[in-house]
Amino acid sequence: MVILFEAELDDVALIKDSMKTVSDLISEGLFQLKDDGIHLIAADPAMVALVDFKLEEDVFESYDLEEETKVGLNLENFYSILRRANSDDTLTLELDEDGSKFHITMEGVSTRDFSLPVLNLSEDDIPSTDQLDFSVESEIEASVLEGAVKDAMVVSDSVTVSADSEHLEIVSKGDQSNVDFSISGDSEGIIELEGGEAESMFSLDYLSNMIGAKSLSDTVSVKLGDDFPMRLEFVVPEKADLSFVLAPRIEED
Repeated sequence: MVILFEAELDDVALIKDSMKTVSDLISEGLFQLKDDGIHLIAADPAMVALVDFKLEEDVFESYDLEEETKVGLNLENFYSILRRANSDDTLTLELDEDGSKFHITMEGVSTRDFSLPVLNLSEDDIPSTDQLDFSVESEIEASVLEGAVKDAMVVSDSVTVSADSEHLEIVSKGDQSNVDFSISGDSEGIIELEGGEAESMFSLDYLSNMIGAKSLSDTVSVKLGDDFPMRLEFVVPEKADLSFVLAPRIEED
């Protein structure tokens, strides 16, 4: 039998942790199996959040691809399978000859085989983010952003993020309580902060899910604009790149 795609991975946590965060935001996604690795670009049905994920080919112990192809999967079901993998398991991903089933095999003390149906998904509705021009770019410790988001969730379901070349501020206002988080550019929590000025409001539900990617990287790149989407990027050098674009929340008059 001809196998269209087969890849073996020892670093199970890399894909397991990534898919946990992604599946919290997106229910279905179209994976692109390419010569340089596995790619996923997907948006939630409301087009509020977009996920851009890449797992490098070099991460895999073996990586065999007959030809570049696309595989649509239910991401919640995919993660439900991945969470059954132990840290010392070897994970094999496989697409069978007719492209109708995607197989996940876990080998450790025992061997377990799972399969998922391949879905017929379209990527035509996914907006391009290549042309986004951000006015502020920063790199901060992921734990700092996580703390600010958790503080904000105590009082509201939305947050205003503002920044200039010297400060990053995260403000949340509730009916009776407010929280104002501010950190200066010369703080140990900020690795880099540059650009002009920016201020936008965002949904905390989406933002709190995205910060779950801190399990991949200790730092996060944050890019902002004025009443503009925000881009969060978590990078594992030469292994994986998981980024999110979050649309701003428009405050009703």
